[in-house]
Amino acid sequence: YQHGSGFAAVNGASRLALFPPNLPIKLPDAAPTGPAHPNVFASEFGAVAMSSFESMAPTLAPKHWGLHAGQRSDNCSGGFERRCEGENVMAERNYPCDNMIEVYFGRAPAGYLDATGEAVFRRQLYQCLLAQALNVKSNIEARRARNELGILVWQLNEIWPTGGWGSLEYGTPVAGQVLGGRWKPLHYLYARSVFADVVAVCGEGGACYVKNDGPRPVAGRIAVRALEFASGVVTPLAAVAVALPAGAGASARFEIDLSAFDGSTHLLIAECIDDSGAVLSTNEMLFAPPSQLQLPTAVVSAGVAEAPNADGSIDVVVSASATALYVVLTSLAQGRFSDNAFALPPGTATVRFLPTGALDRSLLVS
Repeated sequence: YQHGSGFAAVNGASRLALFPPNLPIKLPDAAPTGPAHPNVFASEFGAVAMSSFESMAPTLAPKHWGLHAGQRSDNCSGGFERRCEGENVMAERNYPCDNMIEVYFGRAPAGYLDATGEAVFRRQLYQCLLAQALNVKSNIEARRARNELGILVWQLNEIWPTGGWGSLEYGTPVAGQVLGGRWKPLHYLYARSVFADVVAVCGEGGACYVKNDGPRPVAGRIAVRALEFASGVVTPLAAVAVALPAGAGASARFEIDLSAFDGSTHLLIAECIDDSGAVLSTNEMLFAPPSQLQLPTAVVSAGVAEAPNADGSIDVVVSASATALYVVLTSLAQGRFSDNAFALPPGTATVRFLPTGALDRSLLVS
């Protein structure tokens, strides 16, 4: 479990406790995989994060819109369920996120985590959510390299807007919440690659694996590319043929040449494609924490189509003036996006908003 620390609260530790970001991941030595070999069911693990501004803000007075609430810190003591003395409202929100932000985004400037206001709170929450996503992604990718045939993450959903373990936000239909729970960035990563039946992962030194945990054999290829941040140019690095039997745990190792690849200036992308041309997963892999990335300044905007599609979804066109990583869309509208927390080279990409019930376009646009 990656607990939060660095701020006095009812859970976690008041003292800042940093940890390695595990980027790039270091793959374990190759060993046989599949149910015929000794295997592990991992139960359970996770990392903490707050929820989005849309979820958190309605439960706080605007003067407390900040990770430290703009108040004097409480005095908290005890074990797992600590007792806090004071009036800090964020001390009651379970786990802090200071260490998560500082591990992945670097030491916070003086006063940053104490600051309040809508703009800074949105930024703090985005960093906290992305830190959770990167932490759990690295953890699971290392586990899937081993013969772990069951992986149970704590936890699925939050039970209120707090510093918790969920990948889904609080899902009760009250102010700011999406019925069933708004997807956090981590949940989108689960869908795109982390928990895909077929996924390819590369780590330190160009060591890679492809894993099939699905019930059917897979034949196709892995396309490995590098996205250069400065230019937005995507360069093919390798094309690897894949033929795996049915899972669970069918895997193969391969290597790619990363001698000219710089993790501070490039993102590695591995796409699994079957023989019919269907994309089975897309894995966007950082080889350095965000604090070490040399990213251009990007202006990102989004526009919603005038009318929905025949299936009830509606297109959202996202534009970037320069390379933008982990672009996250949020809305008070009921539903979720077809993809989120993705890399966007200069130009446009189209995702769909999938409404829960009737589409409220005006709320989505707002």
